Amino acid sequence: MRAKVGIVVPALAALLLAAACTEGGSQEGESGTARRVPPETLLLGTDRGPLAVRVPQGSLVFERDGGVAAPDGSLVFSASSQGGSTELDTLDGTSGEVVSTTRIRGDLDVRVASGSGGAVALMDPLPAGWDPRVPLPRSRTAIVVADPSGVLEPRRYELRGNFEPEAFSTDDSRLFLIQHLPAEAPAVYRVTVLDLTRGRVEPVFGPFKSPPERMPGTRLQQVYAPDGSQLYTLYTSSRPGYAPHAAPAPKNGTVSFIHVLDLEEGWAHCVGLPRRFWDQPASHEAIAASPDGGRLYIADAVRGLVSVMETDTLDITKTATVPLAVAGASHTSARVSADGGTLFVGVADGTTSSISAIDTTTLGVSATWSMSAAVSGLGLSGDGLRLYVALGDRVAILDAVTGRELEALPFTSTAPIVDVSALPS
Repeated sequence: MRAKVGIVVPALAALLLAAACTEGGSQEGESGTARRVPPETLLLGTDRGPLAVRVPQGSLVFERDGGVAAPDGSLVFSASSQGGSTELDTLDGTSGEVVSTTRIRGDLDVRVASGSGGAVALMDPLPAGWDPRVPLPRSRTAIVVADPSGVLEPRRYELRGNFEPEAFSTDDSRLFLIQHLPAEAPAVYRVTVLDLTRGRVEPVFGPFKSPPERMPGTRLQQVYAPDGSQLYTLYTSSRPGYAPHAAPAPKNGTVSFIHVLDLEEGWAHCVGLPRRFWDQPASHEAIAASPDGGRLYIADAVRGLVSVMETDTLDITKTATVPLAVAGASHTSARVSADGGTLFVGVADGTTSSISAIDTTTLGVSATWSMSAAVSGLGLSGDGLRLYVALGDRVAILDAVTGRELEALPFTSTAPIVDVSALPS
């Protein structure tokens, strides 16, 4: 999926400056705010790309069109056209400082970056106005894999078929690809892998050496395991009646499933969600990984369901009904606390919004906090003590235990904030 940072809104700088000069404007106010909210840089993810904001000041660190962040957010890569070539900048995610620049032949966009930050995959820009969630019909695919430092020469691959970069392996030797089939009229996809040394595309098998499955699906959300070894993707089936591994499904129903891609061992597997999640679009569902990487939580805000997947066995071990069902839920966000004991679920339905704190052992709701605007994304501070809540026009900073609002950063973005990550200073 192509990600771009939104164009800077003229009022943005003024709003951020006002945030720094109002509630915490006096010296006494600033010291009080600093005690409640220690300095930290937030990397905010939108469907246009990442941007960084400094808290508690509320100052913009950087915003770049065409930016793609490394999985841990420590680096951001930005491509710009320079008269028949592409200038690839590498920015420090915390400071916004450009740490390296290299030039690559052709007009290219960054698609994905490796966990190490040592490789990025680039492709031709999508046509103007094209929805990046919709596969572009094509019979051949050109991919450039570049070293952002410029030490190694870019490698160019001309592939027969319709491919999109998905993620790099943990050692940067392979690039996993989504292959769309048929190439010029995409209807299903499968996972393949490009050996970057030999330049060959090979199939990706399951953890039990099962053959790759062709699946009709629409990607909704992606989450990396904390150590970067696996990538979890929440899909909804785009063909009524389909379910992974030929499981029986309602003829006209849609099915949610989790696609697991192991970036270290190189296998892929689809995990079907319990039937209680079926028959409705999965756009009101969200996923979140535990800090130790052992569990993946799936929350459904319309049905009021939470499921737990064990990432070592890929089994759904628990599903519970929780009192967060919102019939008109338009968006769901999820994040697990630093100690792994609480699953925070944000639910927005356009008129009301709330955050539920769910005990991960019992799957019971321990607290519910009403919000004054629609929750579009959740994040945790580096020390785990504060919950960052994206609310469209601001980022609210809550005490992660009590839900008390400690601070709010007025903010304007050209796209909804769907992810909030705190970066180490």
